[in-house]
Amino acid sequence: MEMSTKKGCPSHAQPMQLKPPGAPFKCSGCKQMGLGCSYHCESSNCSYTLHEECAKAVSLAFHSFFPKSDFEFHEKAPGNRTRYCDGCGKDVLGFVYHCSTTGYDLHPCCLKLKHSLSDEEGRVTLELCQKVPSKCGKCKHRNVVEGVKGWSYVSSGGNYCYHVSCVKELIFENWKRGYFSQETNSTGMRSDSENTQIALRSMAMVQSGRRSRRIKKYTKIAVLVFKLVVSAIFGNPISAIAALVEALVSD
Repeated sequence: MEMSTKKGCPSHAQPMQLKPPGAPFKCSGCKQMGLGCSYHCESSNCSYTLHEECAKAVSLAFHSFFPKSDFEFHEKAPGNRTRYCDGCGKDVLGFVYHCSTTGYDLHPCCLKLKHSLSDEEGRVTLELCQKVPSKCGKCKHRNVVEGVKGWSYVSSGGNYCYHVSCVKELIFENWKRGYFSQETNSTGMRSDSENTQIALRSMAMVQSGRRSRRIKKYTKIAVLVFKLVVSAIFGNPISAIAALVEALVSD
């Protein structure tokens, strides 16, 4: 069901409309990539698109990680210096929540990240953390970049840890390379099993060259962790990603 949004296209007066998940898009507000539901301007030849979080931005917001901060919404980061999001560690290029007192900044999507995640069977519980107990499973570092920790999702036992920014980059890197394609043909298109192994290697969850048809138990749990993190960042994944992740955790 389509719904009108509070934020409208700056070039057209008509309301923007909510669209279901589709191909990756670049948000016209925060300038970050997105995969989930989005709002689109309905005017012909207009490509103005917003994340749900950007379309529904509020004038004042709060976050438990920054109890002394009052975040005000800005369409452009205040000041002239380069600013980065204190959640994911990525540059602020557009819409942002900024606290003038503490100087902290958050992308609208980062502000709305869930603090706790768990699968339906209760096998895995993840917490959004500022300070991580171990290195990120993708980049193998504690910090996103030098001097910037970046938030991570960490399993209850501390065995699995993934930077929010690393998961974002992983999804879009693999999408651009065509690794999420579910099509097969005789002209060299990768099969689902090949896509699975490529994704696993890029997630640093299996050793290069592994040929076993069955994913080991610890790897399946790691992929389940990854699935939950993807869901937290992007909402319900689009069909191609959902199908791939389901294949990873199936027998």
